[in-house]
Amino acid sequence: MVKTLFNIGIINDQTNFVKLAIELGIFILIVVMLAVFIYKKTKRSKTVVISIVYLLAGITVCILDLSILKYALLFLGTIICTNCLLVTNQEQRTNSRTHVAPVKVPKNALTDEGAKEKLIDTLVAATAYLSSRKIGAIITIEKTQNLNTYIEKGVKLDAEVTVELLKTIFFPNTALHDGAVIIRGNRIMCAGTFYTPSDKPDISSELGSRHRAAIGISEDSDAFTVIVSEESGKISTTLGGTITRELSEEALRLSLTNHIIIQ
Repeated sequence: MVKTLFNIGIINDQTNFVKLAIELGIFILIVVMLAVFIYKKTKRSKTVVISIVYLLAGITVCILDLSILKYALLFLGTIICTNCLLVTNQEQRTNSRTHVAPVKVPKNALTDEGAKEKLIDTLVAATAYLSSRKIGAIITIEKTQNLNTYIEKGVKLDAEVTVELLKTIFFPNTALHDGAVIIRGNRIMCAGTFYTPSDKPDISSELGSRHRAAIGISEDSDAFTVIVSEESGKISTTLGGTITRELSEEALRLSLTNHIIIQ
């Protein structure tokens, strides 16, 4: 490149060559400093960072009137523009091959705090009613992992979560009484579904089939489950293979607040 500049008369003596070397050093320093700063602040791709740096470096050169360096920038700009076009074209081909779909909010997902609070109030009221009358129940709340396999095995409802509906589902000696309810967002997706009971050897002998089933679904997924004991009326919850027993209404409300998610 230096030879070319000599040939076209831009560098015609040793003084100009030294000047060019100094300006190139200044340019490299500017580029490195700007690249590091912009990358840390924006976390953009290298191509975007280089493009921004080149633009700012060009403005700097004009302000400082680094005349010889203008030709170096022109040469470098041609290379950068060509590279940007190639990278952009490659990214478009990659996206076309992979068919990346946009992330969608699941159907019936809770999308605001108001809906979440309403659901929590409903679940606490229904659980308190069932607990006070020693009516056994198992209510599973879907989180990030879908429970379609279990929903398919149960009786599909896709109905709004209400205290009255939960009372009806778990009313003793009815067809759906012994199974579990699965809630997705603010809808009861199914009732009367059954889970594979946990086979953990350290489960207390005091816990019956409902509690073992609830622990089982918590081992298979990230779902949060509320259980009401038919023998004692006590409230328990399961999550991640662990059971928390004898919860008060206040403790249940806090657990629901922590584990019901908004998407």
